[in-house]
Amino acid sequence: MIFPYGEWVILFLALATWVEKRASRRFFLFLTIAWLIGKGVEIMVPSTMPWHWHFARLAVMLFFWVWALQRAERKIFPFVITSFIISMETLFIVNDPGVIPYGSWFFMVALVLVAWLTAKCYWGAAAAFTGSILLNQVFVRFTNEGIVRHADFPDAFVWNFGVGILVVWAALRIGWQYYLAREMQKKAADVLLVNGVATYEQSEEQELL
Repeated sequence: MIFPYGEWVILFLALATWVEKRASRRFFLFLTIAWLIGKGVEIMVPSTMPWHWHFARLAVMLFFWVWALQRAERKIFPFVITSFIISMETLFIVNDPGVIPYGSWFFMVALVLVAWLTAKCYWGAAAAFTGSILLNQVFVRFTNEGIVRHADFPDAFVWNFGVGILVVWAALRIGWQYYLAREMQKKAADVLLVNGVATYEQSEEQELL
């Protein structure tokens, strides 16, 4: 079993936002509540082999998808295209497993690129990526019937990869916005300094005259 990196990343970010009293702590509060509800369902409704449903992870993905969908500019088209890509991966795995080297990485990277190119923004890409994976869980459940002996929903690799790429992407986005804000402040300060010098020189000339 792959170590649950995704859960630890979300927990660390939730604690960090609360300690620093950042505006995003409301988001992580709801995310934590969704995880607790899903974990409660896992305890009350234990999954049976061969289908292992991680309700806590699915609850987090569902909440994040709704949150991202509300902030996405393009909703339908990116979702349809990314769902098609991930469905292709499922069919490849079912019919010809192992044909594409590092197939899981290849399709996940392709999924992120397609989501970004069709959505053109972070929240749109996140909504398309998460929504297509959620929809694909149903598709995987029926295509794998009678073929595989065990399946996790969501798959541990998909979960950890998704959390990792979205967190890194969000961090780079925040860092870029911070850099642009600093550059604008510097330019504004330079303009004020130049205007101040010009005003001072004009006042000196008027005094001399």
